[in-house]
Amino acid sequence: RPSRPGGYVPTQSAVTPLGEPPGAVAVAASAGVAFYNCTFSNLGTPYALSVGNASKGVSVARCRFASLAGGAIKLGNVDDARAVSAAAADRDAGFTVADNVVRDVALEFRGAAAIFAAYVRGATIEHNAISNTGYTAVSLGWGWGTHVAGTQTWMADNHVAGNRIAGVVSALNDGGCVYTLGPQPGSTVRGNYCDSDRAPVVGSFYHDNGSRYFNTTDNVASASPAPCLFLQGCCGAPALDIAVSGVWCRNEGAVRNDCAAGAANCSAAYAGAAPADCGCRVDDVAVVDPGAPWPAAARAVVDAAGPRSRS
Repeated sequence: RPSRPGGYVPTQSAVTPLGEPPGAVAVAASAGVAFYNCTFSNLGTPYALSVGNASKGVSVARCRFASLAGGAIKLGNVDDARAVSAAAADRDAGFTVADNVVRDVALEFRGAAAIFAAYVRGATIEHNAISNTGYTAVSLGWGWGTHVAGTQTWMADNHVAGNRIAGVVSALNDGGCVYTLGPQPGSTVRGNYCDSDRAPVVGSFYHDNGSRYFNTTDNVASASPAPCLFLQGCCGAPALDIAVSGVWCRNEGAVRNDCAAGAANCSAAYAGAAPADCGCRVDDVAVVDPGAPWPAAARAVVDAAGPRSRS
């Protein structure tokens, strides 16, 4: 693609105006596919594995992704028209990405996310170990504020849980360990451990434009110049209806809840009756002194994060 007319000018997660990034292995319009104990390494494509075009019930478990020019896994598509279809057959749904090891990715396509899920429904990304990435570790959602007001997409019930993430965003400055976009009712970011997010500006746990209906709880972050938690409030499409509780931060930038600053931008989404904080709530954020041990509850999150043993 970089050698073709138009070149390679990505907007985000290796998506370009010319189209979506391909995978070395591509699954399209398929159901009931499982990748188990597979190895993807030394690949030159923007993603090692891509799954989309209305696929359903696809799982990727206990696989290894290493030394990749681009990202490891891409789920779903960035097709705005299909994302608002009322037909269940048009959805990318029922994905599981669990207990995988992902390291040394986005070495050349620096803006590819390690795991990128665009418009998806019922996706669970859990207990993966992700380290040494050019950009974001887990990027979930698409659309920014495109679908905040009016017709909603079918994104819903997506979960990012129990992942162990280290050394991410080494090349760019606007990303994080877990990054979200767009309204996703019933979705959660829970029990993740983020260490050494190198992004200088934005958050380790980062709800960007249009993110809505997330419950973000019991997450731990350490060793980053970026805010431990960032709720975006700008650009006419702030984060909305985000509930945050149980966050532990050590050697991290201060939490940024810009929902209140973006309240004036909420009127369309709330039909002119926007609450002062855009419906965002941030409770129980604990700042742990540098060098101090984690409290017991945070230690439990750290110890449980990452791939589970085979029993």
